[in-house]
Amino acid sequence: MDGAVSKEAKRYRSLLEEISIRGIGVIDSATAQFSPGLNVITGETGAGKTMVLTALNLILGGKSDPDLIRNDHERLNVVGRFDVSQARNETLKELLDEHDVELSDEGVLLARSVSRDGKSKAQLSGLATTATVLSNIGSNLVEVHGQHGNLQLAKGSRQRELLDAFAGDDLPISSYRETLKSYQNHQIRIKDLKKALGDRDHQIAALKAIAAEFEKLKPRVDEFQELVATIERLESVEDLRVAATGALQALDDEESGAINSISAVRRFLSGIKGKDGALDEIADRFGEAFYAINDVNSDLSRYLSDLSADPAVLDNAQNRRAALSSFAKKQGLAGDNEGVNEAIKIAQNARAKIDDLTGGDEKLGELERQSNELAAELKSRAKKLSAARINAAAELDKRITSELSALAMPHGKFQISISQLSVDDIDSYTNDGIDQVAMLFTSHGGELLPISKAASGGELSRLMLAIEVVIASKFPVGTYIFDEVDAGIGGKAALEVGKRLRALASERQVIVVTHLPQVAIWADRHIVVTKDESGKVTTSSLTTVDGNDREIEIARMLSGVEDSEHAQEHARELLNLRKTQVR
Repeated sequence: MDGAVSKEAKRYRSLLEEISIRGIGVIDSATAQFSPGLNVITGETGAGKTMVLTALNLILGGKSDPDLIRNDHERLNVVGRFDVSQARNETLKELLDEHDVELSDEGVLLARSVSRDGKSKAQLSGLATTATVLSNIGSNLVEVHGQHGNLQLAKGSRQRELLDAFAGDDLPISSYRETLKSYQNHQIRIKDLKKALGDRDHQIAALKAIAAEFEKLKPRVDEFQELVATIERLESVEDLRVAATGALQALDDEESGAINSISAVRRFLSGIKGKDGALDEIADRFGEAFYAINDVNSDLSRYLSDLSADPAVLDNAQNRRAALSSFAKKQGLAGDNEGVNEAIKIAQNARAKIDDLTGGDEKLGELERQSNELAAELKSRAKKLSAARINAAAELDKRITSELSALAMPHGKFQISISQLSVDDIDSYTNDGIDQVAMLFTSHGGELLPISKAASGGELSRLMLAIEVVIASKFPVGTYIFDEVDAGIGGKAALEVGKRLRALASERQVIVVTHLPQVAIWADRHIVVTKDESGKVTTSSLTTVDGNDREIEIARMLSGVEDSEHAQEHARELLNLRKTQVR
């Protein structure tokens, strides 16, 4: 079958391609492949349709339950494969990069296994992960709507999110948030400066003491380290003198010194120079060594003459080290080289801080002036944001109410109520503005009430379907799953539900579990869950049907029996209707 999903929509959205299930409930082992567009899952009651959704819930980070494991298995396993190669979802890409997922031809694999002892294992493209990570990634791949999952729609934050998604680029929320952030940053600076000014006399006195001591000591960076080396040398001066004197005597002794011996060697070699090239080469190398040893001899002589044993020099170095250490410790730093270096930096900045504190009143006044200007701008942007939401809400009201009329609720009405917090109470501003969004609904033309009070489970599912059809092109999630979206309806209304699911499928992949043939006929791919009973063991399998097999399944859904000629004729009539009424 050709998928109804548009080429552009498919190109830029993720796609659930396949799910493999093993050892869950009535399913021994089964694999289902999904196509772009509308996928429907049908089957007799108890065949295992719910187990398919349960498996999907597990790989999307849902709660694990060892009671789901099939009796003849020790564990259950589920693997879902998603194509995300060209999905335009920045949040999804960031999550995949964060968890080192390398994209390949196999796509992204979400896997989950649960053992009988309750231990659950999660994998992301072969890498061990957590259910929470699967949930975070899964929420950017799949949106699940069931009669319990739709309760999310009753939350104010979710309602505002849907309205903002519909408004799209017409909503000036980015500029509002930038202004709010600038205002908040100014408030923090004002608070910090006021705190500093409240204690500025004490701070100025402390900074002046640091600056004065710095001027008196005039410490240099790494001076402490140099002093430590000097003190170590001076404390070992006698040992150094003995070593250098002994070395010098060994070289320069008139009778047995090395200089006399190597001078004799040099004379012998010089006397025969030019007689043999090989010996000349040796003589040259020895000459270099002779001059090097002479240099060492001279250096040792100078070292000994410079070596001081003056106790005053050692005392001065030790006192200087103690003064530098004390300088650092007074600032709460370690009395070592690193601490002294840090103390020097603080002292060098002390004068600038004194100037800041001395002129703090002027700076505070400037910050408060800027803050007042930002507050005025923020109020203006908040009002513009509210006005944009009100305009978007009015349009969304009309479109969703129109959708409800065809979804078995001809008297249904949808309305978004937007109320504002006090514009002047900037402390109550949030990152999303000053608006409180409430979606109101009535299914029969009565009083508009909050969704949580006005909608039954089936009505809530259809309301969510109406919302999703209207805002489908604005949301980045690629796959929508509906469970019992057709609850409590039939006939023409069921046909309209199917058509609207197909309309949603023109923007993204849709997977629907249904018991209504009027919905199933609109599918681009029809998957049937079949049950095989053998003694006490029941197994279910997933089969994609087409052609005559699909007619037989639609006939079964219509009459409860597969071989009814009348039902099969009706099934063909419905399938032909699909071809002529594509929305």
